[in-house]
Amino acid sequence: MKELDALYEQLLSNLKLAMSVFFSGDVTSARRLRRSKHRFRILNRRYSHAHVDRLHQQNVQSIETSSLHLGLLGDMQRLNSLFCSVAYSVLEQPDEDEGRDEY
Repeated sequence: MKELDALYEQLLSNLKLAMSVFFSGDVTSARRLRRSKHRFRILNRRYSHAHVDRLHQQNVQSIETSSLHLGLLGDMQRLNSLFCSVAYSVLEQPDEDEGRDEY
């Protein structure tokens, strides 16, 4: 449960940062959000592997909640990807200075 709580906190943090990036269009924050997405993916993968390890150890609680646990990890991963997609749209925008050279 601690793993899910930690991942949930990271997910909320990424949502807040994504909202900030969406409203501000700040490139530095967008880069930070992109890095946070990568860290979230690593953490999610680590927790998935830890859960599978507990299943191999025949942990009764893990066996009973396995489907729910893995489903939540997958759902959190998808939500995080959606939240963080705003970073890519901000990073793909042309610099304002590029258009000024033409005039």
